Amino acid sequence: MKKIEIIGLGSSDLDQMPLGIWRRLENAGRIHLRTKDHPAVSALAELGVELVDFDHMYEQHGTFESTYEAIVAALMEEAEQGDVLYAVPGHPLFYETTTELLIERERNGEVALAISGGHSFIDAVITTLKIPVNEGFQVLDGTSFKAGELDYRQHTLITQVYDQYSLGEAKISLLDYYPAETGVKIVDAAGSAEEQIHSMALHEIDHLDIQSNLLCLYIPRVEDSSMAQRDIHHMTEIFDTLVSEEGCPWDKVQTHESIERHLIEESYEVIEAIERQDDEGIVEELGDILLQVALHSAIGKKNGYFDFYDVLNSLNAKVVRRHPHVFGEASVESLDDLSRVWAEAKAKEGKKEKVKYEKAYGEIVLEWMKETIHHERPLEDIIKERRDRDET
Repeated sequence: MKKIEIIGLGSSDLDQMPLGIWRRLENAGRIHLRTKDHPAVSALAELGVELVDFDHMYEQHGTFESTYEAIVAALMEEAEQGDVLYAVPGHPLFYETTTELLIERERNGEVALAISGGHSFIDAVITTLKIPVNEGFQVLDGTSFKAGELDYRQHTLITQVYDQYSLGEAKISLLDYYPAETGVKIVDAAGSAEEQIHSMALHEIDHLDIQSNLLCLYIPRVEDSSMAQRDIHHMTEIFDTLVSEEGCPWDKVQTHESIERHLIEESYEVIEAIERQDDEGIVEELGDILLQVALHSAIGKKNGYFDFYDVLNSLNAKVVRRHPHVFGEASVESLDDLSRVWAEAKAKEGKKEKVKYEKAYGEIVLEWMKETIHHERPLEDIIKERRDRDET
């Protein structure tokens, strides 16, 4: 069977490399390198070791994904001729995509792997920046993370950033969560003699003219109470407190029935803000709708029946289930197809058809509201006029 040995070159220079790893490398006849951009490579070249790098593949392929697939394909082809020694920056199992792809090949029975070394860049960055990991710590891949994975309460390292472009791509997602002025650090070659630390505001990270395979972006834990206001967990904690025995005298005695009318009232206020094209009003009134959801959920949790996350789970599951043309295998080419797919999805839920009284009611009330808002007529005048007209 094909055999490939993957060795980590560590996160910086030779001073950080374990002696056993170095001896394995210096005695190798030939080493394949994902990239020659690493401090240890020049030392290996001076020893006369044959080095074959894959740097040219980054220029031949349009994405990192296709580049890494091509590197793995080349390694597999090389392994047809004999055992292969493949060296990568850092540790082979820390955010090294080619290792992940090779492990998948091993699971399929295509190759046998041996993995060893080296010093992880995470160790070096933590040491360099003196990050107190006990306060909370996470590591995210800069090429694939989503804003939903971010947590301002944790120290965060963003890996897989190499240059202005990749930093810019990461910045777009980060600014969906963090304030633009959040202080961050970009670390290059942590722990080595060439180590550099750049401190700046988050919105400036792609202004730095830099290119390195040893970059890492660090976002410290944010001690900013305003960040909590954007956190759904913080919201549920607030409402759980309000309905508790130590909470608000009004909130803690409410029931689903006692506050049900407020859902209608708040919905009307959202409609009014929409009709007035008042964006700030829409934000505020939608918040009041969410307040009702949060309060009902807190009451449900207090009574032991359900909580906000049950509501969230039901919502997300329903939306995905009813959109198989987006999240599944169904396809639509017309509105008729869409109606069919929607009806089939609802039918699978086993719900019985019911008379949609609320739809007719909503249409009537919405018409009244629009006339009231846009013509500034009192609602009671409109209702009286419609009643007199119907009687005649």
